[in-house]
Amino acid sequence: MAEKKEYQIKVQGQLVPVTEEVYLTYYRMKRRELHLEEKDAAHGVFYYSALDTEETNGEDAIPDLISPRVEDVITDKLVAEKLHQCIAQLTKEEQELIFILFFQNKSEHQVSRETGIAQKTIHNRKARILARLKKLLEK
Repeated sequence: MAEKKEYQIKVQGQLVPVTEEVYLTYYRMKRRELHLEEKDAAHGVFYYSALDTEETNGEDAIPDLISPRVEDVITDKLVAEKLHQCIAQLTKEEQELIFILFFQNKSEHQVSRETGIAQKTIHNRKARILARLKKLLEK
């Protein structure tokens, strides 16, 4: 009579008896894992977990590309403050035109219809104001 083969797998350094089905599934998974690791190594795949130490997690080194950089936020804030200071130096009429065109997002044509001033005149005023703001910002 043929002896029944015993199947064992190593779990935490100890041999554990298992069924043939568990044994075959386990070693298929191990072989698949090894195959994928070899494939990754051949293609130069790098895992951030390779940077893990006792103090840090390698995944913490992944840059956050969604959030704005602190430097950009500060720069934007400083430019906005400077722009508001420069706008405060404009005349009341110039400030109103800038507010209507850029803060209320109205077109020159809409402003022309509402005020009765020619669209070309509004365009020229806007161009002059923007040139003045540019000079003030560059100081």
